[in-house]
Amino acid sequence: MRDCPLCNLNLKKEKVFYEDDFIVILRTKKLKKHQERIMVVWKEHYTNIPDAQFYYAMMKLIDVGKKAFNYTPKFIIMDGTFQTIKHHFHLVASDLDPASEDFDLILKTQWLEVIGTELEGI
Repeated sequence: MRDCPLCNLNLKKEKVFYEDDFIVILRTKKLKKHQERIMVVWKEHYTNIPDAQFYYAMMKLIDVGKKAFNYTPKFIIMDGTFQTIKHHFHLVASDLDPASEDFDLILKTQWLEVIGTELEGI
């Protein structure tokens, strides 16, 4: 869509962690005083995507998040309740830094997943 900021991302100017034919995982525009904040964006302009694609996007975000958030024991993936862009599917993952600008809002948001970053078996 012409007016959609997620459709019009210039990936050459973004910190991209992962990209394939369907999704891109990149740093959010505003870190809001987090050390890291990332999102998965479905490349085609959809508000909602089928369950299989949703779980694919979630699993890739978790895989990338375990590396991107290696400085903290846990990170979360939030639902879209307070997203600024509501008309293009994306999910945001964040650390849980109480000093961040949006910590109170994070606590008010439903979490889809809480992920530990510890290496398994250690």
